[in-house]
Amino acid sequence: MPASSGYRPGYEVAVDRLLLYIAERGLHAGDRLPTEAELAGELALGHRTVREAVKMLSAIGRVRAERGRGLFVGDETSGLAGPHATVFRPTDVEHIAMLFEFRVVQEEAAARLAASRARPEALEPLQAAISAGERAAAAGDLAAFAEADDAFHVALAEAGRNVFFIDAVSRVRALQDQVSFLELDQRVPDAARSLEEHRAVLAAVVSGDVDDAARLAASHVRQALADYRAAIAAKLG
Repeated sequence: MPASSGYRPGYEVAVDRLLLYIAERGLHAGDRLPTEAELAGELALGHRTVREAVKMLSAIGRVRAERGRGLFVGDETSGLAGPHATVFRPTDVEHIAMLFEFRVVQEEAAARLAASRARPEALEPLQAAISAGERAAAAGDLAAFAEADDAFHVALAEAGRNVFFIDAVSRVRALQDQVSFLELDQRVPDAARSLEEHRAVLAAVVSGDVDDAARLAASHVRQALADYRAAIAAKLG
């Protein structure tokens, strides 16, 4: 799917081209990549821009730089496995939208299962994640808030007691975390509203209201996508 139109910073273009380079050549974790200078020539980009892209992809595990040895394909999550797997491109607005579209369905079903199956002990991690998010928001610690957000959604899947949902949530959240280098973190998510939405989902799970839990979880993810879209629009200005 083509990347979004409009102005894009050089590092985003470089990241996107490098990920496509890896995908189109069928490279796998551990495979050697050309040098930065060689990649700059092959990708028709400046050396400095490629270096910045390599640093970003190294930070999220999609590329591995080894001193004295060179560049290699990393082993972190790059997409969902399967015969029709696609490589997730976290600079592509359409890929971000599709990821959230999938998450709406996934979280809706996970919340429904949690509301119908959650044991009392499964509620504690959900509340603990909310409390951790509150502390992180009060401290302005964005990284800790993101960890607490991840913990809530994993705990919600765990409460439903379906190992496949737990695995899927973990994989998709790992992909979503890669969007961080679009530099939207300072705007997304709205911490206070996100926490309130988490509390509402938890309340529905506690009361066993499967329909309300599903509705609230789906609405929560749709709002997160709206936040990303607004932040991207503001960035492209």
